[in-house]
Parts: sequence; structure tokens; C-alpha cells
Amino acid sequence: MIFEYLLLLIAAVLFVLLILCVINLVTIQTLTATKEIKNIGKVSVLIPARDEELNITNCLSSVLNQSYTDLEIMVLDDGSTDNTPELLKSFTDTRLRIINGIPLEQGWVGKNFACHQLQKSATGSYLLFIDADTVLHKSCVASAVKFAEENATDLLSVMPNELSETFWEKLVIPMLYFAVTVFLPFPMIERSSKKQYAMGNGQFMFFKREFYDKIGGHESLKSKIVEDVWLARRVKEFKGKLIFANANSLITCRMYRNLGEVWEGFSKNLFAGLSFSEVGLAFTILTYLILFVMPPLLVLTGFLELNFINISIVIFPVIMRLLQAFKFNQPLLFSFLNPLSALFIVAVALNSFRMIRFGKGASWKGREYSESVISKN
Repeated sequence: MIFEYLLLLIAAVLFVLLILCVINLVTIQTLTATKEIKNIGKVSVLIPARDEELNITNCLSSVLNQSYTDLEIMVLDDGSTDNTPELLKSFTDTRLRIINGIPLEQGWVGKNFACHQLQKSATGSYLLFIDADTVLHKSCVASAVKFAEENATDLLSVMPNELSETFWEKLVIPMLYFAVTVFLPFPMIERSSKKQYAMGNGQFMFFKREFYDKIGGHESLKSKIVEDVWLARRVKEFKGKLIFANANSLITCRMYRNLGEVWEGFSKNLFAGLSFSEVGLAFTILTYLILFVMPPLLVLTGFLELNFINISIVIFPVIMRLLQAFKFNQPLLFSFLNPLSALFIVAVALNSFRMIRFGKGASWKGREYSESVISKN
């Protein structure tokens, strides 16, 4: 009887999460392509690049091709050891400035330090930080300027179209959409002043320069490895206007290219994203196991009989994934592998805890960050 009540509770929780998912998908604002608009103010497009030979050409070409013309574009070569510097030198556009980064200073995370160096040289009234693996549609900057002006945003961040080609990318990358649309109420991001309702994506962070300086910029969180979410929280702390929008048709990004990169990238961020909380980590692991892994496993093994409740707890997560796949242009068939995706997240969570708490710390692009550095307030 107790087990039946537990299954009923799981079904109820999943139904609530499904409703929240639908609300989020319906209410999220969308950044749409706009015709060329008059220049309202200079936009500084700032791109940190470290060993980005596979991405930097497409990224930079897309930025140089923007319909919005009042741009300054700066790329910081952060000690690249591949062909990135040579590729950067092949661009001759006068709007482009290439900065050679200085050695990483103590107490900083590499990306934050690179962005800090970039913004010190920027002269725009808007600062747009993008990752080197991001590609912008021709009207993207113009659309962002128009959207920010119409909505009076201090920070506009977006959900792009996350590209995936290999099996492991398609299995895991959609879980980024899953996590935010299932567990974070989007309407509260814009309407609530509480910082727990904050979301940012470092692939596209469009700041009003005045407000960026007000919150202290990247220097205010120089040791935070999940800097995008912390910047969004800073905006909330300073009573700024934050909007997290859908830009699926205007921005593409391929974050990782193989299992190793997916594993390392998610492991770097997960425990840090939970503020190094063992309670938060345990809650996350149990949530994924109980809600998304255990029910379909029990049904497939014949432990549970097929009735309405038991079918519901298997189907509800798949429906969420399918809705997100339609909304954000993700692979549909992999929605049916949600239990395996969730199990991968559990494994990543355990590995993230292991390497930060008992290993050398988070590792990314040849740099290692111990917990003593990246957990500082």
C-alpha cells in the first residue's frame, strides 16, 4: 500500500512538472528576426577564445555579417595552443580588434578573466558576450537591440538552438532544455526580484553597459565557474530587469563534439552550479532517479503492472521532452530515451562531486580549478 501511494505521489509530481513545462514553453518570450533598424547605440561584441580553431571562423564570420552596423568586435586569444591565432589573423575587417590575453591571475576562472579584459577595452553602450562556438543569424544583434530597448532590459540572455550530431550529444544536450523548462518557472525570471529565479546562458549575454558596470561585471564573480547564472543573480540583487528568451531561430551553438567533451563539460558545471551543496547534489540525484529512471525501469522489468498511474509516470517525462524538442528544434526520437539521459546526468553529478571534492578540481581547456578557488564568494 505504501508503495502504491509513492507511485501516486510520483505521478502527481510529474503532472505538476508537466504543467509547469507547458506554461514555460507558452510564456517564454521569443527573439525574432527583425528588419534592419537604425543604430541606437554602439554594441561591443566580446568573444573570449581559447583553442577554438574548430569554431572561431564561423563565429566571427557571422558577427561580421550582422545587419546592425554600429559594432565594435573584439576577440581575446586566451593563450591558445592550436591554430586559433592564425585563423584570427586571416580576418582584415577594420571593426575587428584582436587582443592577446595576459596570463591568468590568481583567484580568477579563465573565461571570467578573459571577459574582464575584453570589457575594459569596450566602448559600446551595450556589451554582448558570446562564446566562440556561437553562430549568429544576420539580424541577431539588431533583433537583440530592438528587444532590449522595447523591454527595457538590463540583461537579455537566451536559449539558442543547441546543435548535436553524435549519439551522446543528442542524448545529453537536450537535458539542458529539460532542466530549465521543468524546474524553473520562466514567468518568475522577469517578474520576481528573488535571485533564485534567475537564468543566464553564457553563449549570449546582452548587457546594458551602465548596468554591467553597476553590478561589478565579471570581476564581482571572478572565481565562479558557472558565471552566466551568477551574473543573472547579480542583476536580480541590483534590482535590474532580466529576461531569458527563446532565440532558437537566430542563434546556433554546438557546445561539445564527442562523449569526452560532453562528460567533461557537464562535470565541470554541475556541482558548481549547485553552489557546491551536498544537499543540493543529493536532492538532484534522487529527483532524477526517482522521477525519471526508476519508474520506466520497474515497468520494463515487469515489476509494475500496466495501469493508468504506472503508464502516466513513464509517459509524462516523454511528453515533456517531446514538447521541448518541438519548441527548441531538438531530436525527437531521443525524447524516448529520457531514462538513459537522466541516468547520464546522475553519473555526471557523481563525477562532478568526485573530481571537485576529492580530485584536482574542475578541468576545462587545459586548466584546473580547485574547489578552494571556484567556491569563493
